[in-house]
Amino acid sequence: MTMKKLLITVVVITGFSVSAFTQKTTTENIPGLPIDTVTKKIMYKGVIQQPGITDTLYYRALHWVNTFFKNPIDVTKIRDKENGKVEGIYRFKVYNTPVKDGTKTEAGLVSYTFIIECKENKYRYKITDLNLKGVSYFALERWMDKKDQSYIPEWDYYLTQVDQYIQEFIKNLKKGMLEAVKINDNW
Repeated sequence: MTMKKLLITVVVITGFSVSAFTQKTTTENIPGLPIDTVTKKIMYKGVIQQPGITDTLYYRALHWVNTFFKNPIDVTKIRDKENGKVEGIYRFKVYNTPVKDGTKTEAGLVSYTFIIECKENKYRYKITDLNLKGVSYFALERWMDKKDQSYIPEWDYYLTQVDQYIQEFIKNLKKGMLEAVKINDNW
């Protein structure tokens, strides 16, 4: 066998071995996560025009928080009726790519801050400070950097899960803010 044929054989076998054992993820569906131009961090935000006075919208936001989260008192850090603001911190699980039998293993917990601010005829939401809970702070923006020394294709799968969770959060919030809330102020 000539040296050229031997080299081609080694390259083909090595390439096959690496690709055969590399864990595959769906990178073609990676979301273009919204990056704030000032902070350079992932931030989902929106202003929704909706009829209602500040108090009404605030109570709707509070009602939504109380139904969306399992333990809303621990989740919310600010409940400011005077300024129409609800703020909290929550976390959710992300999973590794399922193995052949469909089993999912937990990859970690993603923490985020949410803010809902209400004014007459509109409210604004912000979801920011997304990070992987751990011994040290791990900002999720790092998962987007394919040049990072630690980068693994699995990070794309995690980002997809994060985007799906946040999109569902926003959809649920918008629906909840449309619901009429009965305020019982009789004590």
